[in-house]
Amino acid sequence: MKKLSLPLNDFANVIEGNRIYVDKTRFLLPLIESQGFYFLSRPRRFGKSLLLSTLKYIFQGRKELFAGLYIEDKIEWKIYPVIHLDFLNISYKDTTLAEGLKYYLRKEAKKENITLESDSPRDLFSDLITALKAKYQQNVVILIDEYDKSIVDYIDEPAQAAINRDTLKNFFGTLKGMTADLQFIFLTGVSKFSKVSLFSDLNNLTDLTLKDHFSTALGYTQTELETYFVDYLERESSKKNMPLPELLAEIKRWYNGYSWNGVDSVYNPYSILNFLDDGEFLNHWFSTGTPTMVVKMLNKRYLKDFKDVPFGIFELERYDITQIEKHLVSLLFQTGYLTITTKIDAQNFLLNYPNQEVRDAFNYFRVAEYIEGDTSLDELKYNLKNSLFAGNIDLFVENLTILFAQIPYQIVIPNREAYYQLIIYLTLKILGVEIIAEDNTNKGRIDAVIFVPNYIYIIEFKFSSSTKQALLQIKDKKYYEKYLTDNRPICLVGMNFDYENRTVVECVMEKIEQDKSRK
Repeated sequence: MKKLSLPLNDFANVIEGNRIYVDKTRFLLPLIESQGFYFLSRPRRFGKSLLLSTLKYIFQGRKELFAGLYIEDKIEWKIYPVIHLDFLNISYKDTTLAEGLKYYLRKEAKKENITLESDSPRDLFSDLITALKAKYQQNVVILIDEYDKSIVDYIDEPAQAAINRDTLKNFFGTLKGMTADLQFIFLTGVSKFSKVSLFSDLNNLTDLTLKDHFSTALGYTQTELETYFVDYLERESSKKNMPLPELLAEIKRWYNGYSWNGVDSVYNPYSILNFLDDGEFLNHWFSTGTPTMVVKMLNKRYLKDFKDVPFGIFELERYDITQIEKHLVSLLFQTGYLTITTKIDAQNFLLNYPNQEVRDAFNYFRVAEYIEGDTSLDELKYNLKNSLFAGNIDLFVENLTILFAQIPYQIVIPNREAYYQLIIYLTLKILGVEIIAEDNTNKGRIDAVIFVPNYIYIIEFKFSSSTKQALLQIKDKKYYEKYLTDNRPICLVGMNFDYENRTVVECVMEKIEQDKSRK
């Protein structure tokens, strides 16, 4: 059984190490043949570095590495000089980005026995291109990985992010006047920031991010998962004593769902490889660097769950690091926390969480960001879930009171039932409890319906009002009728919030036994 290609990002190491390589070279062939200039945005740990590494070895003429792959006999294997700028390996935190670029370029030149005399990143870049073309008598290939890392890393320091952005703007301006010396350009990043000149000066740069034909070039499709990783899937099926179709359905629910056209979906490769490695349904990708600053900004401005969020392509063109709070939805989309689930037309989409891993972990971080106090969110989760499963609404309210008491008063929004609904909704989501908010019936909308193995809870929230009034509303409008065919007892719950004390001041519950309700 071949080894998993984790955590390797170098194509040669994957092939020579007898590791699984999901063949994506069919997507690269038309790009190489067109000799164009390309940009691709994908979230972190989505295979961008492996893609660029694959391109590097193709242009270096390493045909032996591609034996049996799609592209093996499709191109003429020429050797081109390649400049591979990997911003993951360019230092800028202990020095300036300009100094980091100069050091990196000089090191790359030294590998080619080229001496560079210039002292600015832009001139060094230009001189290196010129020298490599002269040495190889071939146009130069430029591969730039994670071009925006020095911007994204300072997303909570807009001033420094702007300085790095302007350094990149000047640096990439080199390419504008040298297109005659370039064979191929491919840039990757997490985001497409405005005011970076590579997107304005390189007017022939093709953005592949939302192109249909490139939608599955990174990540694993369902077919690729079941084809390349069948041995690992069968091993997990046996270990878990779970039929393979059930295992595949659970894997899909956890890790599939990323889409850049609203039609084709893929798995996050990092999550899948980690799952197949340890066999645990965990938040593998999400735990590798969720920006806490983004969570804080969301909790200040977006007191809602993210479902069917409208989004237009034009927003990507306005995306400015110095005004990031105005572009939070765009940030969430480009960084992988939201994905396209519906394509309305060529320029407009609906965004949602891609899968359970992201939805549950993201909601957990949002609620955890509220918590201040001695009681941990994990402890509250345990108590809340057990109380619902036991039908103990008083214990449920007791733990809700603890939860609300630990939320700083500065972020509580007065006179807003929706605020409390959101906290409850997000909390129950991270418990893995099924909850429907604003559930429509033929006679109105139920504030929340919660489903656990032994009960169905129909809840009406009130603010400084009577819980009896809440129960009366449920009964008068017969909100429970649509669930009478279910065998579980139905619990009608009226919950009254007090803003001044930031707590639940009263809660009443009545149970409807199914056999009685049908009489």
